[in-house]
Order: sequence, then structure tokens, then C-alpha cells
Amino acid sequence: MKQRIYKVIKAYRMARVSKLLDPAARSLLDIGCQDLTLYRRIKDRYAVTLADIDPKDPVIVKGDVQRLSFKNKSFDIVVCQEVLEHVPDPVKAMVELKRVAAKQLVITVPYEPFFSLWRFLTWEKEHLWAVTPAALRVQLGKPAYETTLFLKRYYLGIWKFG
Repeated sequence: MKQRIYKVIKAYRMARVSKLLDPAARSLLDIGCQDLTLYRRIKDRYAVTLADIDPKDPVIVKGDVQRLSFKNKSFDIVVCQEVLEHVPDPVKAMVELKRVAAKQLVITVPYEPFFSLWRFLTWEKEHLWAVTPAALRVQLGKPAYETTLFLKRYYLGIWKFG
């Protein structure tokens, strides 16, 4: 049952995110894309590069969000969903994400003000940090767009560059 609920939530989040991507962009980097959900929605609209620390599919390249191998401003859009709370140094990851994004950076994280009590009661062991909207603003500046999704379960921020 829990897996089914997460699948529905993910489908909702991916639908929202895919509608907010810059339609004029050509290239997109999706970090932490294990199940290819977003990729299936957008592969016909963008030249997509997929990267993950532990690739499970041959189309995904091995890449650590804290030390990306891509050149500065390599991608028009960079998408990083539900990743920053899993990495040892989320600040370093944010710096890298901003570095490789030319036009748009899309980040989602669990929305901790709402989710903290639930996390306290059923802590997801793979989450190392609570990455808050305030922490994202400190590192990346004010987003061009931000909202919460699915009963405030997720925070979504979009930063625009250039």
C-alpha cells in the first residue's frame, strides 16, 4: 500500500514539474533519476542527460551531484528531485547544480515544516538532512517560482539564470 501511495505522489509531482519546464530550452540534466519517470514524460521535448550516483539503467550515467563532471552551464535546465536530503554535503550539491544550469534549475525536497512530525515518528533512514526552502534561498538566491505540492508534502523551487 505504501509503495502505491508513493507512486501516485511521484506521478503527481512529475506532472507538475514537467509543465513548469522552460519550453524554449533544448537540453536537460536530470539528477537522481533512478526510475526514469520524468524522462518518459519529457524525452521528446529535450535532449536529456540522466545521472545518478548508482545507475540502475544503461541510459543513466554515473554522477555524484556533489562533484558533477559537466562543464559550466552545460544544460539549459537542471532538475534535481528528492536528492539533496540524501547527500553528505547538500550545500556542495547546490553549488554544483547552479554551476551546470544555464537557464533553469528545478529542485524539489521534502517540505520539512509540515513533514517534521511525521519524520520524527517514522524517520526515513536514508534522509541525512532536512533541506529547507530557507537553506535553498541562502545558497541559490530567491527562486523565480516556488510552491508546495501534494498537501504540502514537497517544496518545489525554480531558479532562472541568464
